[in-house]
Amino acid sequence: MKKRLLILIPLLILAAAAVLFISAAGRSMPDGSSERARREFVAMLGYNCADGESSREIIIPAEFNDVYEQYNSLQKECGYDLSRYKGENATCYTYKLTDYPDPNGGFYKDININILVCGGKIIGGDISSAELDGFMEGLKSRG
Repeated sequence: MKKRLLILIPLLILAAAAVLFISAAGRSMPDGSSERARREFVAMLGYNCADGESSREIIIPAEFNDVYEQYNSLQKECGYDLSRYKGENATCYTYKLTDYPDPNGGFYKDININILVCGGKIIGGDISSAELDGFMEGLKSRG
């Protein structure tokens, strides 16, 4: 009986790990294949953006330095993980947000949302201010 348990327990652990891995790998990333899809994603987060879009091609580094590790930690807080895309080409799309709330009332004027897209799927990004005392946060719903 003990021999069976010693064999069965590791098999059950492996099976559970496989189920978790498959469900995480099958997680559906948001569509980022078109400007319309990206704007719908911004709206889903609870924001509006101005007309116009800029984009630049990037490469997710094959090895993360400290800055990229910190950036990826921000991504992980929001359910993304750029480490799965190490060495991959991606596109960073940038939009100006028109309704990012200012704690003093009203809205900030120079807030960008950057959306990282790889293979037509949104893989991460950030909301940030370019001000000297600015900020950066992950792609969280304003909710």
